[in-house]
Amino acid sequence: MYMADEVLGYKMADGMSAAIKSFQLRGSSGDAMVIRIVHSSDELQIEESCKGLSSIEDLAEKIEDAIEPRYLLFIHKQSHTDGRVSYPIAFVVFMPPNVPASLKMMYTRLVPALVEKFRVAKQFSLSDPEDLTTEWLEEKLAGR
Repeated sequence: MYMADEVLGYKMADGMSAAIKSFQLRGSSGDAMVIRIVHSSDELQIEESCKGLSSIEDLAEKIEDAIEPRYLLFIHKQSHTDGRVSYPIAFVVFMPPNVPASLKMMYTRLVPALVEKFRVAKQFSLSDPEDLTTEWLEEKLAGR
């Protein structure tokens, strides 16, 4: 499936569509992407791509000093009570509490289009990296 290289007027950086498609199709548990908006060029950019993180807490460490919002994609191994195992892609919108309203609007406006583009079922909001734990994620994925 071809992924357009623009989202609501924001250009996707070169190679980003292919990288996200590969992440969706070939990624495994613990793989993550940190995505940001480059304001000067109105561009979405993969800031960091990680393979095989031991937990989502490792991803939290990567954003703990961020002063601007970020979009996070994380593949989580989810064991179900009936013995099945699934690997959902969690889409987390990280919004630090002291972010100017203009940045909040910029990042929030893109969320519905990115949910569709990233083909994720749910998105979650986060304001404190310390809350980004396996327990938090599993509760969110379970709909609690």
